[in-house]
Amino acid sequence: MDTKEQSLLNYYYSKLVDHRFDEKDIYPFLQLIRNRSKEIRCINEVTDFIVQREQYTGFITDYLFETRKKFENLGKTKTALRIEDVFSFKELKSGINKALEEWQLAGLTNEQLNDFVTCLISILQQIPIMDEEREVGKLFFAISNKQIILMAEIEVYQNMFKKTNAVFPVLTANNSYLDLKKQDRYDTPYLFADKVIEIISHEGKLEIVIPT
Repeated sequence: MDTKEQSLLNYYYSKLVDHRFDEKDIYPFLQLIRNRSKEIRCINEVTDFIVQREQYTGFITDYLFETRKKFENLGKTKTALRIEDVFSFKELKSGINKALEEWQLAGLTNEQLNDFVTCLISILQQIPIMDEEREVGKLFFAISNKQIILMAEIEVYQNMFKKTNAVFPVLTANNSYLDLKKQDRYDTPYLFADKVIEIISHEGKLEIVIPT
């Protein structure tokens, strides 16, 4: 990393540490840390997915279609349906902090990493899920009282003639930004299919902007 590249990384890192980081900083920050993180899968796959969007084919695409298959196999096996994030909070924190250590930068705290994942979720909203040339689903921003969620909605065929949509979480962060009333006792998230959410930084704190 040359001197200029290091100064750019320090700039985005300081914003993240000081809670001045917002969704517009995701692209350059990930590109910078990826340059020295070729072996860290979560960084490489997330960066490719952000940049390539609907043209992306990789680990995250495989995860989406493998999860789809789990829904299609419901009732055919005795295996319980279990859905986990494509990358856990722990894996993302470990990967990013390992990359930061390469430049002698202190690792992110849980709170700082939560800001990062929240911005990441916002950047990934509205990406179509493509099966060859056909759109079969989309990623949406969702929020509950407790969580910020990147939600996938995808077509599922339970037999040759019956088609429905499955909805499941792909990435999650804690909702420490918006005081939101629970929809029900299950804290079912609000799904923003028709609105594009924006994450901004205001006076050292992330804010979720929901269009009216």
